[in-house]
Amino acid sequence: MSVLSVEKLAVSYGAIPAVEDISLVVPEGGLVTVIGPNGAGKSTLLNAIMGVLPSRGAIRFLGRDLGGMPVEARVHQGIALVPEKRELFATMSVADNLLLGGFRFGRRHAGDELDRVYGLFPRLRERHRQQAGTLSGGERQMLAMGRAMMGKPRLLMLDEPSLGLAPLIVRDIFRIIADLRATGVAILLVEQNARAALQVADRGYVLETGRVTLEGDAKTLAADPRIVEMYLGAASGSGLPSR
Repeated sequence: MSVLSVEKLAVSYGAIPAVEDISLVVPEGGLVTVIGPNGAGKSTLLNAIMGVLPSRGAIRFLGRDLGGMPVEARVHQGIALVPEKRELFATMSVADNLLLGGFRFGRRHAGDELDRVYGLFPRLRERHRQQAGTLSGGERQMLAMGRAMMGKPRLLMLDEPSLGLAPLIVRDIFRIIADLRATGVAILLVEQNARAALQVADRGYVLETGRVTLEGDAKTLAADPRIVEMYLGAASGSGLPSR
């Protein structure tokens, strides 16, 4: 069963097309990645699925057509987006940022989710009283992901989770992404770090100038000479755990 099905999606900024004719599927419990260069339309794709941007084409979540559905309704359906800029409340504590992520369950029931999220992100438990704005880059990414998980999503969309992080922290983030996938949530991962993304994903799509130019099994894509030349380079090994 597919959690998300996108068919012939198109988004324009005025008369300028941003993405065109994009189709992809995220199966239940699967981890699908979209890789490609900066400016290819990856974030636009996620924002269209979330309902932040108007789009043409079909977006179906658990078989239901999301056409015309506002962002808030998509959140209630079980879709969560961790944006590239993380968008945390800097002067609020880690715990309060997390509780806001569970707003749709009410504060009492959101509190019940805290232990589950702290189990996924032990460092957040250690920092639960600390202001979000004082966290390190890696900790802020963990908080953004933890806040999204507070809503118990069926689909978690991650926009460039490794952006701006040191290599050792990137490894931690991708290990956490693999752990999140193991909880049963389906993940749609947008990344410029093609090597790391393809190593944790089941399936990948390559997005260039607003169009899907390649798609397939992640291992197959990682071995494709075109992908190696354009995105992976000659370096071997990512330091990530194999799947």
